[in-house]
Amino acid sequence: MTLHQRVLSFVITAAVVILLVTTAVVFHFGVEQIEREQQQHSRLLSQSLAEALPVVLEQGDTQRLNKLVSHFITMPQVEKIIVKPMLSGDRQVWESDSPSLDAPGWFTQLTGLTTRTRSVSVTNGWTQLAQLTIAIGPQRNIETLWSRLLQLVLGLMAVSVLISLGASVMFLSVTAPLGELRKRLKALGHGDFHPARARTRVNDLVALQSAFNLAGQQVAKVQQSQQEELARLRDKLMVDPVSRLPNRGYFQHQLQSYIKDGVGCTLVLIEVSWLSRLRARYGYQYRDQCWRLLGEALTQGELAQSHQLVARLSHNEIAILLTIDEESIVRRYLRQLLRAINQELEHIALPVNQGFHLGLAQTRTDDTASLMAKADNALQQAKRQGDVYFWPSDEQADSRTREQWRQILLDALNKNPLALYAQPVRHRDNQHNWHQEVYAHLWVDESWLAAGQLLNRISMYALGEEFDRHVLARVDEYVKANPVTDKLAVNLTLESVKSQAFHDWLQNFLLKTYLANKLTFEVAERAVHQDLEACQALFQLIRDQGFEVGVDHFGRDMDNVEYIKNIEPDYVKLDIGFGQPSSDVDDVFIRMLVNIAASREIKVIATGIEQSEQHQYFHQLGCQGYQGYILPPIRLDSDHAHGGHERRD
Repeated sequence: MTLHQRVLSFVITAAVVILLVTTAVVFHFGVEQIEREQQQHSRLLSQSLAEALPVVLEQGDTQRLNKLVSHFITMPQVEKIIVKPMLSGDRQVWESDSPSLDAPGWFTQLTGLTTRTRSVSVTNGWTQLAQLTIAIGPQRNIETLWSRLLQLVLGLMAVSVLISLGASVMFLSVTAPLGELRKRLKALGHGDFHPARARTRVNDLVALQSAFNLAGQQVAKVQQSQQEELARLRDKLMVDPVSRLPNRGYFQHQLQSYIKDGVGCTLVLIEVSWLSRLRARYGYQYRDQCWRLLGEALTQGELAQSHQLVARLSHNEIAILLTIDEESIVRRYLRQLLRAINQELEHIALPVNQGFHLGLAQTRTDDTASLMAKADNALQQAKRQGDVYFWPSDEQADSRTREQWRQILLDALNKNPLALYAQPVRHRDNQHNWHQEVYAHLWVDESWLAAGQLLNRISMYALGEEFDRHVLARVDEYVKANPVTDKLAVNLTLESVKSQAFHDWLQNFLLKTYLANKLTFEVAERAVHQDLEACQALFQLIRDQGFEVGVDHFGRDMDNVEYIKNIEPDYVKLDIGFGQPSSDVDDVFIRMLVNIAASREIKVIATGIEQSEQHQYFHQLGCQGYQGYILPPIRLDSDHAHGGHERRD
């Protein structure tokens, strides 16, 4: 409840109390007054009628008696008059007409008032002529009391409404700076600071507004400095100053991240010995200029669209990472790479295909060290044989075209149900799961494609939208069959993030399935970098349906992460490459990323956790959850749901 609502509720409560007390007091005294009037009227009317009756009764004039009693019976309070002559003993009764009253029955009962009767003897001084009974009713007075209370309540309610409105307007006017400060504080929490400028004559609020502006400026500077420091650290610690390419440490982090994600990778090692000869002949400055030109050639144009990363590993060695393992695509990239290197040689009048060697290696199961060793062995083999490159391969090349492979994968998606696995994401208190991240395996071409390999091919053949729709449909089936389950997290592909058609489909899907408390969505940091506006639209759509959203691979590029203030995720998952910090540099980057997220009240989940020591390390840094093979994946669906193909892990 806001301060304005509290003040307004207090004013309304006070008005209601005053209304009730005033009504109760008026009601109490009104009932007492009616009782007194009843008693007084019964006494006066009975006396008056008893004095007038002797003459009429002695004469036995019935017509005159009726006329006399009719005069009294028409009075508002009189209900009944009974005259019983002593000689004849015949009772004569006169009753007044009882018009309908406006007062409700419950109000009449609440007053507790009843008809009051009074009996007196009619005498001529020495003889009792008759017995007179008169009944005085309270109905008319009750109606008057009801009308009076109704006017009082309506009047007090009108006054209360006016007072409440006046108090509300006055309060909002006086405390306008507080509302402005609230908005600015919320914006500041998301990294967007603008000084508060609301006008007020309250000195205390003026001082508070000035203090906030001063503090907000400092916080904004701190947040901005965090982003700038992260970029400076990356340039200082992870970028080679000569070629402006990432260095060995950054490359190893990236390679480890992709390998742990199960992505099929191709590693190309290049030894550029001709650059060393240039140094000996023309000096360091010329050599360094050639390094910069070569770095630009390798990171621009068609090459930049094909590879994931280019890095300088040593004084004459370059590493290139491709997150693809299809031979035809790698060979096409290799031709482009050789063409780019030979063009640089031609620019400085050196013979082509000389002074450099390449070694290639591919992996789906190797770790970082073994893949680097395989590529280095291939490089040494190329040098020994005098070849430009060497690519060891014992497998028969697949003759199927890209379009044929795309159709094979699409047919598998449509015909074979996805096998769902999930890895728990545990709260740091180890008491319960945050959610479970869903992985999908697919039976393709007489073998199972695991999550990393499958996503690699899905991206390669631009089938992200179809894949995500199949995953969500399978998740919906699973949740309906297993209503008591942890929340499931689904990672959307880049194609789905960019597609407006998928956004429309997802909105309809979420409206029909009612999975708000069973599902959360994630996108990779790469998708945010590539299309921030599409991510903002997608996150807003998902939030409007009541779902949480998160960012996966947070900090993978070890670069500026200021985008989180634009998309405002509920949580971020640190890149898996940070799961096993191997140096002080990793520690610095991890702490910086955690602090940046915490400054915007975004929860942080550590990934790649395999041992309790890693869990403790990230726990003390302030991460709210963790994920990794310390909590191995579990299969969600049963064997018979896999189209008859049993998965054995």
